[in-house]
Formats: sequence, structure tokens, C-alpha cells
Amino acid sequence: MTDAARRLRKLSRFMKVMIVLGGALFCSAIVYMHWQILFDRQGFEQGIRDVVFPRMAAITLSYRAIATVIFLTAINNALIIAGLAFAWQLFDSFQRGEILSGRNGVLLRRVGLTALAGALCMTVGSGIGILAVTYDNPGETGHAVVFDINGGTMIVLLMAGLVVGLGHVMVIASEVEAENRGFV
Repeated sequence: MTDAARRLRKLSRFMKVMIVLGGALFCSAIVYMHWQILFDRQGFEQGIRDVVFPRMAAITLSYRAIATVIFLTAINNALIIAGLAFAWQLFDSFQRGEILSGRNGVLLRRVGLTALAGALCMTVGSGIGILAVTYDNPGETGHAVVFDINGGTMIVLLMAGLVVGLGHVMVIASEVEAENRGFV
């Protein structure tokens, strides 16, 4: 085993541990959010107000608004879980010594597409969520839709696009390698 392969396996092990820790933190946040919805409704509503208040002075948390926020959160949660699962599979494959396989290219593309979808969903979901929590406001306070596209979102979109492109190149390279192997 070369030194580079050994370093890749070590990095892959480390990344798998980080994915597990990130997944555990993510799951604990989901459990806390559900606990808060069931047993601390005022704390849950205050959490929504803390996120929205800098943008909007008045919000009305009707059941429709809370259901919309929960639905948008569920979509983002599904994307996070999918991204973690794809990244785990990718680093597991690297750890086993499969580096430039077509499967890894597909997994890399999936990680990138999940990140792209997540960044777009967070941006659009934020606007929809603000509309949902201001929709039932009394007439004089009005409704609002705010889409926040900041530098962090742009960097995530660019890096996710790069990962998708690299995954596509990896798939093509593995096909070329298989074709070349057929000639020899």
C-alpha cells in the first residue's frame, strides 16, 4: 500500500467519524425540535420568531403557518440525511481502496446534487416560511416574502456545482478506463 493510499484511508476513516458525529448531532436536534413542538410550544414559537423577527416585525403563528414550517424543515432534513448517506458511502468506498470507480463518481454527483438542492431549498424555503408566518397577520401589518441569497449560499452553490462536475468527470474516466482495459 502506498503512502498516498494509506493517507486516503486514514482521511476516509476520519470523515466517516465526522459524518456519524454530524448525523448524531442532526438527529438530536430533530428529537429536540419534536420535543419542543409537543411539550414546549411557546419555546418552539419563540424559536421561529427569533429566526424571522430580524426580517419581519409581526408574525402570526397559526396552525397553517406551523405546518408549513414543519413541512419545509422536513424537506431540508431529508436532503441532509440523503447527503450524509451518500457521503458515508463515498468515504466507505475510498476506505476500501476503490478510488476511481464509476460508483464513486455517481456518489460524488449525488453529494453535489444534494448540496445544490439543499442550498436552493433553504433559500426558497426561507421565503416561503416567512410568507407562511406572516400570511395570517392582521391587515395593517401585512404579508412578506423575503429571499435571502448571501455569500455563503453562493459559495455552497458553486462548490456543489464543482462536486457535481467532478463526479461526472469521475464517471467518464472510469468508463474510459474500462474501455482501455478491454483493449489490453
